[in-house]
This record gives sequence, C-alpha cells and structure tokens, in this order.
Amino acid sequence: MILSKKILPLSLLFFIVTVTITAKGQALDTSSSDALFQAARKAAFDSNDYPKAKAYLFSALRISPNYADIRIFLGRIYTWTKNYDSGRAAFQQVLAANPENEDATVAYVDLEYFNDNYEKALEICKTGVRNNPVSEPLMLREAKILNALKRFDEADRAIQKLLFLNANNKEAIGLSNSFRDAGKKKNVDNNIIPISPKQDTSSSDGLLLAARTAAFDKKDYPLAKSYLYRALHLSPDYADIKIFLGRLHTFSNNYDSARYYFFDVLKSNPGYEDASLAYSDMEYWNDNNSKALSICDSALSYHPASEALLIRKAKILSSLRRFTEANIFVQQVLNIDKNNSGARSLANRIKELSSKNKIGFSYDYVYFDKQFSDPWHLASFEYTRRTGIGSVTGRVNYANRFTENGVQYEFDAYPRISKVFYTYINAGYSDNVGVFPQWRGGFSLYANLPKSFEGELGFRYLKFSGDPTWIYTAYLGKYYKSWLFSGRTYITPSTFTNTVSASYSVAARYYYGSADDWFGGTLGYGISPDDRFNSIQIDSKIKLVSYKAGLSFKKKITKYSVISIDGSWVNQEYLPQTKGNQYQFSIGWLYRF
Repeated sequence: MILSKKILPLSLLFFIVTVTITAKGQALDTSSSDALFQAARKAAFDSNDYPKAKAYLFSALRISPNYADIRIFLGRIYTWTKNYDSGRAAFQQVLAANPENEDATVAYVDLEYFNDNYEKALEICKTGVRNNPVSEPLMLREAKILNALKRFDEADRAIQKLLFLNANNKEAIGLSNSFRDAGKKKNVDNNIIPISPKQDTSSSDGLLLAARTAAFDKKDYPLAKSYLYRALHLSPDYADIKIFLGRLHTFSNNYDSARYYFFDVLKSNPGYEDASLAYSDMEYWNDNNSKALSICDSALSYHPASEALLIRKAKILSSLRRFTEANIFVQQVLNIDKNNSGARSLANRIKELSSKNKIGFSYDYVYFDKQFSDPWHLASFEYTRRTGIGSVTGRVNYANRFTENGVQYEFDAYPRISKVFYTYINAGYSDNVGVFPQWRGGFSLYANLPKSFEGELGFRYLKFSGDPTWIYTAYLGKYYKSWLFSGRTYITPSTFTNTVSASYSVAARYYYGSADDWFGGTLGYGISPDDRFNSIQIDSKIKLVSYKAGLSFKKKITKYSVISIDGSWVNQEYLPQTKGNQYQFSIGWLYRF
C-alpha cells in the first residue's frame, strides 16, 4: 500500500511525540563522564547490575581516561564481584599516577583486608599513611589490620595516634577499648586462637565484615542490615557501622533512613569526613545538589585541605553549572597536589563545559573518474552556541558543482526533552537549485537506551525543483569498552521514487583518548540525505546503486581545538548499468571558547 506524502510524515511525528510523552525513567548523557559515572553508581547500588555499571564506567573512561574516581569505582566493582586481580590493577593504575590518592589507597586496603591478606593490606596502608599522615580512615584501617594480625600493642598505639589528632573520634575510642580488652585476653591465655574476622559474629568488627560480605558478595541487603543492627547493639557509637548502614539504605532507595544514620554520625562528630562524603554522595547522585553542597561546605570547615571533599564540591558546582566557582576548588586541589590526575581531568572538563561557543570550518574535495570532468568543492563555516535547552548552530555552505557556484544557509538545533530523550531539528535554504536543494529539513528523536545502546528515529525533507522527497531514518548504536558500533538506514517510499529506495551503512569507531580523540571506518550502500557532498544526487526518480567505504580520524590538538580528517571512496551507478568512481577528501577544524 502506498502511503501518501502527507500521512506518512504526520504518522511518524505522532509516533515520536507519543513515545516521548509515555516514556518513563531516566537515561544518561553519554557525552559526559560525570553523568556516566552517576549512572554506573545507580546501576550498581539500585539494581545490583554490575555488568551494566561496568559498561557505563568503560564509556566514561573512554571520555576521561584519567578520571581517578571512575577507575576507583571500577576497582571496587571488580572487588565486589571477586575479580580481585582486575581490582588490584585498577587501584594500582590510579596510585601509579597519584600515590597520594586517599580513596584509591583505602579501596586497595579494603580489598586485601577483606580477603585476609593482612600483611599486604598493612603494607599498602602504611604507605598511604606516609603520603596522607593525617588521614583518619587510613589510621583506623591500620589499627584494625594490626589487631587482625594479633599485634595488639601496635594496634593500640596506632589508635592512640589518631585520638591524639582527634580526641572526639567515637570509633577510635571504641576501637581503643576493644583492642585493649583483646590485649588483656591475650595475656591471660596465649593458647587461645582468635577467630577470623570473617567468621566472628560476636564482635562489632566481625559483624561489620560479615555485613560487607552479605552486601557485596551475596547482594543480600536485608542480611547485611541485620548484621549491622547487631553490631550497633554491641558498639552504639561505632561510626563506620552507621555509615555503612546509611550507604545500604542509600543503595535500597531508603533515603530518609540513610539520612538518619549519616546525620546521627555527624551530630556526634561534625568533622567525620567519611560520613560527610557518604551523605553528600547520596544527595549528589539523587540530583539534590544544593543539599550536597551544604554538606560539603560543612565538612570543609573541619577539613579545609581535604582533596576528596574539594573535588566533590567542584563536581557539585559543575553540575549546578557554576563553572567559575567549580574551577576555584579544583585549583585548590591542584595547589595541594599538582599531580592529582582526577583534579586535572575535572579541571579540563569544567573548562570545556564552560565554553558556550564553538566555531568550525571544513573543506571537502570530490574527484570523479568518469561521471563528471570537473571536481566538486564544498566549504562550510558554522557557529554553535550552547543554551539552556540545548545547542543551536548556524551554518553557511559554499559549493562548486557542475562548474556552478552556490550557497546554502542552514540551522541546526538539539533541544533536550528529558534525560532520556533529545531531538535534532534541521532547516536549510538555497536559491542555487541544482548546486543545493532549494529546501532541506529534518527531525529526529534520540534516546539513550539500556546496556549502553543509543537509538534514533526521524525523517529528512529535500525539495529540489519538483515535488519534495521525504526520507525516513533509523539508527542504532552500541558502546563496547572503547568502541562504538553503529548501523543506520534511510528509506525513501515508492511515493517519491519508482520503487522503494533504501541506503544502509555500518560503522565502527575506536576512542583512544577523550571524546574528541578517535578513528573509525564506514561501509555503506546507497546515498544518504545527510551526506552533504552527495545528497544532490538523490534528485532522481531512478533507483541507482552505489557502494561506499571510508576512514575518519579526529584529534584534539589543544584543550580547545580539534582537527578532523576524512577520506572515502564511492562506486556510483550514475546511469543505468554505467558506473564510475568518486574519491572524497575532507579536513575540518573546530575551536571552543
């Protein structure tokens, strides 16, 4: 059945609007490593979907390969899924770049401690304490490890050192008492063999470890909570137990309960850094940025030089689009540690996000061995402005085709509908029909789909000298580690040609650095209406065959400048049973400011 020219576009538009209105849930902005990072946390903590979380983190690392927090979280996921060697590799990579990274050290220590590798855990912890001599989390872990090794006197000395720095640390006070009791028991009966912390459910430390095992290995949050409730009965002031209980409530979406435990710890010890980090993380992941910022500010009044808190504050301010302030706090971290790769990466991202303007220039050269005696030339200049609803671009295209010159004016916009959907709108005009279409337009609905897929449905409109042509497009892409694989089709109904016409293409892209550093290849059949140096050949009622192969390269040459190079070969049937080759080369330059 032949669809009419009017009904088909309206039907597609109705479908797109219906999908937009009825869509539920949220997806992520795959161009932002911070958004991918948050999506990974939600996948891990809300859905216990570690493979999906890892896929998001791989995508985030492709954009920001030096983003330490992402690599640390990837290491933690490897730890929870018992891929210990991969976890070690992730933590070691962060520490190789920045030996003073406290979060990586704590995570690495936890991995070895939970696996009873106490000597290795102690070695890592002591190195961490040397690099962060006032780190309370590392001091606490050092004391616990020494206690597990039955070196009670050393454990007590380690905890006393912490109490000297912070006499109000409730957990340190509780540990000090328990360590001394253990030491007295050892003196009474040296033949008693201590129970392994993993098997001990009669002490608060043993119950805390049992809760971690239940939560991370078995994904049994109710069992983990029951262990923690018993641990709190034994040690009501044990802050780490309350913090972990708060995190479990966060993972279970019981946010009010989580807030209760975080607030309880901070009420007793307002300067407790771990509680502040956990509390601010919970609010930040749930888009309560103002509350998260307030928590960070309070914690920084006690720990003004805390790199972890300063970086979190910078991320929150960046999420609030307060880029100038965010940059101030990132620079504070870099003043403390100029080699902090996480801060350096965040500083670059803030600068890029704060750049609201972009200009670009490109030039295409097309050579024909048979079809035309003269090559084609196409040059474009564009300006893009980032707005509150999405980016807007104005473009001027110049072309020399068929020994004639022409100019086309275009407008592009990418309005955001939600975190799930965004759209593409295009309009163009030229009074040089034949060199360009007189009118061109387009609309697409894009969606970020589960499991690192992305999709598009839309249409394109071209009007030459005769009746207009409507072309419908569909796209599906999949991110896998550092790769993006994609496929696209354009379908022109028989209303506009003698028979239904279709073009297809598949592409692969490998990211070797940031989002602006990649190379890729394309294979295709047919002509695309989005191919500006070939779309003029769509102005035909005859279905002609063409094949295409191309290579592309993109590279960031400075913080704000990007170059691109593209080359392709097209075998074109320009008359029935008559084929020729065309070779296209293009170069482009983009600058953000």
